Amino acid sequence: MIADKSDLINHKDQKVKPPKIVLIYASAGAGHHSACAAIKQSIQDLRPDANVLMIDILDYMPKVISKFYSGGYIWVVSKYPMLWYLIYETGSDLSAYKPQGFWYRIFWRPILRQFFRYLKKEKPDYIISSHFLSSWAAGKYKSKYDNSCRVSTVITDYGVHPVWIAPGQDIVFVPTEQLREELIPFARYLGTERIEPVGIPIHPSFSRAKDIQALKQKFQRDPKRQTILILGGMFGSRNIEDILYWLGGCKEPIQLIMVAGKHYPISERIKERLVEHDINYEFFGYIDFMDELMAISDLAITKAGALTTTECLANGLPLVIFKPYPGQEVRNCDYFLEQGVAVRVDQLSGLCYKVDSILSAPGCLERMRSRAHEISRPDSSEKIVRILLDMPSRIKQG
Repeated sequence: MIADKSDLINHKDQKVKPPKIVLIYASAGAGHHSACAAIKQSIQDLRPDANVLMIDILDYMPKVISKFYSGGYIWVVSKYPMLWYLIYETGSDLSAYKPQGFWYRIFWRPILRQFFRYLKKEKPDYIISSHFLSSWAAGKYKSKYDNSCRVSTVITDYGVHPVWIAPGQDIVFVPTEQLREELIPFARYLGTERIEPVGIPIHPSFSRAKDIQALKQKFQRDPKRQTILILGGMFGSRNIEDILYWLGGCKEPIQLIMVAGKHYPISERIKERLVEHDINYEFFGYIDFMDELMAISDLAITKAGALTTTECLANGLPLVIFKPYPGQEVRNCDYFLEQGVAVRVDQLSGLCYKVDSILSAPGCLERMRSRAHEISRPDSSEKIVRILLDMPSRIKQG
């Protein structure tokens, strides 16, 4: 949410030095980058004079380590999900948390040497991290080289793992009040009791008011059909085609929008099946108008990545979550189920039953949409910037 110009402080007149802010993520999945990009946009809206740098910590690490981090997660969860389950769940109990030991610090010190050199050269006033590795490294930089630098972590999942407990933090931003309560007992390890439940930062475009009818006309939506948005970038080509195949059996009148990413285009065989079952469809590859597609959709079929699902909730878009990856995605899914904004599908043969049940039950879709709006926090990135820079809260009009 972009602040009005009258809401901004004239820092030039007050001769306040523009802050230098370094946003750090790790390219292990798209969510960490997206969170930083959202915060960067809010900084530019609220403090256009700020010097903002956004970096991938993996660019400052040896290639063998960076390749393992960037590609290892997706490869393991997609090929060997039970292995990832064991990796994630081993040591996942917060109550058994122990600070990193001597050998852990010895291992990472040479690997992060180039990263520390970069920070010492830039001398940032603020560091904002959206990945547990960069949070740990930023805390070490603060304690060793610049204690005046304000370091904060943005947790980008709806469940917390002990790896997020990084020392040397000034503020920790979490998605929900529950996560705040779970982390408060570990404040002494984090170095702060400031744990702020603000939501997960998403780009301001997802919360801007839109002319829905104009968008439906733009994308030629049939007003007599419910629109299902399929976010297929993480499904894999086989799962995408299977999802489309089974949706052909839905009894409710539907129309499909598929965002397939690298799995675009879709086979002619699947297109023919959809036509045979009188299902309108439109397929896209990579796009930059996801906010528009979410705004005109009634239901989303997706994985349980935190950033994408948070974008859906900001648009009041209920979720059909297909086979969440073990670990953080299962925890995200549990949160959405608990809040009444999602259903989970593990067998595609039951997909149509779940979709038809939501669309046909009187008031079901509207209740889920209403609840999604209630729990969404689309102004999270703005709140983070205001809290970090000690800026006054926006005064709501009306």
